[in-house]
Amino acid sequence: MTTPIRTSPGAWTIDEIRMMPRHGFQRLLGLALRNVAPDAIDAEIEIRPEHCNSVGAVHGGVLLSLADSLGAMGAVQHLGPDQRTATLESKANFVSAARGSVLLGLCRPVHVGQRTSVWMTRIVDGDGRLVSIITQTQIHLSDQGSGD
Repeated sequence: MTTPIRTSPGAWTIDEIRMMPRHGFQRLLGLALRNVAPDAIDAEIEIRPEHCNSVGAVHGGVLLSLADSLGAMGAVQHLGPDQRTATLESKANFVSAARGSVLLGLCRPVHVGQRTSVWMTRIVDGDGRLVSIITQTQIHLSDQGSGD
């Protein structure tokens, strides 16, 4: 089991976020960050055989995992001092089959509020061809007054 980067509530620093791909599921996914800022998180993954489905295209779960990781990395930058975040909802539009050796995820905020944030990730292949657009809502949960 991997030691967590952080377990305390509150906004994460860019340095903490840059550590995420070295741990847990993001490491298994092969996520490599290219840009981390409060208004843009970009990453790529090199496609491996285990990322592909039975017809040779990248499995939709890989695309959703990439987008979910990036949206969470965006959300943690905007948390209040007593907040944590979790994915509340995801919606995927698969535009074309993902093939090739690399995918790039470009994640941008649509809305950042006190209780939720919405993130849109465009995933393109190495030629810049659109593969999917994934929109997710992150809930910002408060530790205050939880009573347990």
